[in-house]
Amino acid sequence: MTVYLDLIWLLNVSIDYLLLAGTALLLRRKLQQFRLISGAFFASLVVFFMFSPYVTLFMNPLVKLLYSCLIVYITFGYKRFTYFIQSLFAFYFITFVTGGGLFAMHYFFQTEVDLLSLLPAHGLGGSAISWLFVVLGFPLIFLFSKQQVNHFQIKKMNSEQLAEVQIQIASATLSLTGLVDTGNQLKDPITKTPVMIIEASLLHPFFGKKAVEDIMKFTAEDESTLLMNRVRIIPFKAIGQNDRFIAALKPDQVTITHSDASFEVTNVLLGLYDEKLSSEDAFQCIVHPQLVIQSAG
Repeated sequence: MTVYLDLIWLLNVSIDYLLLAGTALLLRRKLQQFRLISGAFFASLVVFFMFSPYVTLFMNPLVKLLYSCLIVYITFGYKRFTYFIQSLFAFYFITFVTGGGLFAMHYFFQTEVDLLSLLPAHGLGGSAISWLFVVLGFPLIFLFSKQQVNHFQIKKMNSEQLAEVQIQIASATLSLTGLVDTGNQLKDPITKTPVMIIEASLLHPFFGKKAVEDIMKFTAEDESTLLMNRVRIIPFKAIGQNDRFIAALKPDQVTITHSDASFEVTNVLLGLYDEKLSSEDAFQCIVHPQLVIQSAG
């Protein structure tokens, strides 16, 4: 079998460049193209070593680890130990995910397409995974992996900001999940009472859909309604909302559990929002950060 080392090296240096560029994107680091190209070129030299008398040496796991460290050092440099280790682990992560993804795609589709035979002046045949498969499959798998990593990072960040909230209004008790949002600075302009935002639909089973909607539209006529003596009107402006005010209710008590600490709050208002706060239903209310800070203090 004839092996065209130039084609193997060209494919390898391209893949190495994409892996290192992907690592930089994952770590959100800005790198000079010279560093990326140098790192990819050095990484691709292993192709020539694999066809040399030193092939046995490069099969040693310790040598592979050392070689990987040199690749990362050339590309990202060394600022401190944690910086270097983070770069190394991210490089391995991108390599294993994309390599495993390509193998899985190949196994799933059982591709035997060989486009290398179409290259002029070469006529190389018998490739199990064609160039086209690698060239198209690699960026697809990388983009999917990066999207999933970003998604998990957002999930982790949000989970650290979530709190368990129990609200008591008259005889009604609501148990829900709240997001502690530092961007929520809504207060009653007169009393300076912090305002939590909750989904208005949560009150429908207890007080009726029409009664809640009338209060939100400021059209409630029955002064004897259970909620009427709790209503406050708060100036409010949100993106995509034309209303400049929001109806808020005064609860009897709010219990918040956050960071393994539980505390009760009475000086708070509940702003009624007529839409879902989370498309994935991860939380049903937005907790004013002042409530958490004051209680923690």
